[in-house]
Amino acid sequence: MNKNHPDLKEQVVKEFNAINPQEPVIDKLNHGTAVAGIIAAKDNSIGIKGVAPNAKIYSVKVLNDDGEGTIDNIIRGINWCIDQKVNIMNISFGFKSNNPELKSIIDKARNSGIIIVASSGNNYIREVDYPARYENVFSVGSINKEHQRVRFSPRGKIDFVAPGRGILSTNNKNGYSLFEGTSYSTAFISGLIALYMTDNPEYKIYQNQDKLIRLLQVKSLDLGVKGKDNVYGYGLLQFK
Repeated sequence: MNKNHPDLKEQVVKEFNAINPQEPVIDKLNHGTAVAGIIAAKDNSIGIKGVAPNAKIYSVKVLNDDGEGTIDNIIRGINWCIDQKVNIMNISFGFKSNNPELKSIIDKARNSGIIIVASSGNNYIREVDYPARYENVFSVGSINKEHQRVRFSPRGKIDFVAPGRGILSTNNKNGYSLFEGTSYSTAFISGLIALYMTDNPEYKIYQNQDKLIRLLQVKSLDLGVKGKDNVYGYGLLQFK
C-alpha cells in the first residue's frame, strides 16, 4: 500500500514484503492502498474517512504487481502477522482451490487469536474462494446501494455482505478512485470489526469466534430470506 498517501500517513505501524523481504512495500497494483483507505483512512480535513480511522495498519505485500500470489508467500506473510500479534487479518484475495498448506496456516493464525476476514471472490454465481470458504474465516460478499447482491458476488459460504460497487477510496497516486469488488467489501467488514473491538474495553473476548459471531449477528441487517443464507450470509453488518 501507499503509506505516504495523505489519508494514510502515520497509519502504518510496520510493513513486510513477503515476496522480497529486503525490498519496501510498493503498491503498483492499486489494490492494497484502496483496501487500507476503506479500513483506516484518517479523520482529517481532506479526502475520505475510513471505517475505523483509529485503527493501525500492518501492511503486508503477498501479491505481485499483476495481482498474483504463491502459497509460500501467503504463508510467509501470515506467519509475519502472527509474530506481530495483529488482531484482525484482512485477506482481500483468494484461490479457487483448497490447499492443505493454506488451511494449516489459517488454522495457526486463528489458534493464535487472529480474526480473519476474507473476500468471497468476484466469481459471479460460482463458489466462494479460499480461504473465505473455510469455516473459521469470515467470508464477505458484495451488495449495491439498493442492498441487492452485485452480480459478481458469488453464492455459497457467505457470512456477511458490504458495499462493493462505486466505492471511493485512496489510490496509489496520492489521490482517490472508485473501486468495485468483494475485496473492498471485505475491508468494510474488517473496519467494522475493528470498531467493535476498540469500542469495547473487553475486546479480547471477541477473539473467540463464537462470541464474535453472536455479536455480529445482532449487529447485522438481515437481507434476502430470513436468517443466514448463501447469498447475504447474516446480512449487512452495521455499527449500532
